[in-house]
Amino acid sequence: MTLMIKRIFITLVSALVLTGCNQNSYMSSTKVSKGTSVLIVMPEQKCLKKNNGRKLIDEKILHPAHKECYYK
Repeated sequence: MTLMIKRIFITLVSALVLTGCNQNSYMSSTKVSKGTSVLIVMPEQKCLKKNNGRKLIDEKILHPAHKECYYK
């Protein structure tokens, strides 16, 4: 019984620690601020120069399968 409690405790602590590991550095750019629209595409794809009347201001590859295009 004690072993099962230890496993549950370790699982819960691990889940809490891992949820705190997120990426927030993409908002650190001075170009990216309030009123910015983000379009997520595959890294191989090119960002559109305009999206819904907004101009492309920045693009970043955050993960091998995740690229963000920022419009304002």
